[in-house]
Amino acid sequence: MGSLAAAPGRMSIGQEFRRSWKSMIGVVLGICFGSVPAYSLGAFIQPLSEEFGWSVTQVTGWMLCWSLGAILSAPLAGYLADRVGAKGVALVSLSLLAIVLAATGLAVETLAHYYMSGFAIGAIVSGTSAITYGRIVSSLFSAGLGTALGLMSTGIGASAIIGPRLMQAIIDAYDWRTAYFVQAAFPILILPLLALWLREGHHEHKTPRLAAKGEGHALAAAMRMPVFWVMSLGSLIYGICVGGVSVNLMPFLATEGLSRAEAASALGLFGFATVTGRFLTGIIIDRVRIHASVLMAIVLTAEAGAFLLLTYGGTGAALLIALPIFGFAVGAEADCLAYCTVRIFGRRYYGSIFGILGIVMLYVGTGIGPVLFSLAQQMSGSYAFAFNIWTGLALSAVPLFLWVSRVPFFDPADPAH
Repeated sequence: MGSLAAAPGRMSIGQEFRRSWKSMIGVVLGICFGSVPAYSLGAFIQPLSEEFGWSVTQVTGWMLCWSLGAILSAPLAGYLADRVGAKGVALVSLSLLAIVLAATGLAVETLAHYYMSGFAIGAIVSGTSAITYGRIVSSLFSAGLGTALGLMSTGIGASAIIGPRLMQAIIDAYDWRTAYFVQAAFPILILPLLALWLREGHHEHKTPRLAAKGEGHALAAAMRMPVFWVMSLGSLIYGICVGGVSVNLMPFLATEGLSRAEAASALGLFGFATVTGRFLTGIIIDRVRIHASVLMAIVLTAEAGAFLLLTYGGTGAALLIALPIFGFAVGAEADCLAYCTVRIFGRRYYGSIFGILGIVMLYVGTGIGPVLFSLAQQMSGSYAFAFNIWTGLALSAVPLFLWVSRVPFFDPADPAH
């Protein structure tokens, strides 16, 4: 077990959280409401298909456009967060997000309009994602970095709980356009609080070794390291697995005989498990002497097992087991990627490095994943075929992260490891 006491010259986990709890609340709220559009897409598939005659593949193509926007903007968001400050980038992005979400509810009449909305939302969301909020967290925490990243990630999991059920309820009571107006209201409501509470630290807790190294590798130096590309490939596979299955869960559950309300409740179970996975993984990383990438390999294996349960287990007890396992794995993987980025490459250029390694590659995966999964299902006429492919994908990333575990941390003296 890792020690909870602070090393000489360092703040303890408790001291870090007592100092920065307001910023932590702001981070969780910001990343939560910035994630709702992507996580609630499943609730919009049926109403959009019914109103416009679009196929499931066409509707989920929104996610591909969303990812393309995020891919193109993520490096810029990371650069700006590193150079001018993550707080300002996050506040501007939330303001723009509200405008585009409201415009989506007002203006979408064609598939082209819908795809333009997805691209714009994806481009904006990079500024209110783990790129900016992760930089804020890494500047405020050292001993409790894993726990803080886990708390940050619970905001994403909370959006997976709140988003589908709330959007489904609004769509059932009103229509899909009203659901987008409600999404637009969220960023406006939290902006004043984030403006008051978010702050960035100045690495008061860094060790002499870390200070002498200049606080981290620059992006160009990181890209010359093999571990950067191995982690990028692992992030891509993770994104394909998560995006492909999570977006298509609601239509899959519908074909298994669940009503839309029951499917939304099942996704709430998935979201709750995601929150739990994100939070507990952060605590485990801080307190247990296990390399974060080894933990990543373990949860990828568990994720593959969940896919097999969804394939062959039916909708009874197997579903109640598979969804929490998948949700926990999704949460754990996100924490591990962010933590390894900080520890392997350092804090100073976290935004630029994670903007490519974690966000661009992840968004490529989450963008093509839903479309590929949907195509696999439609071509074979069976969800089992698609789930079997995704099982193999998840297992293919396991050796990548086991290799990453052999790479030393940038700050080997860190008390968490």
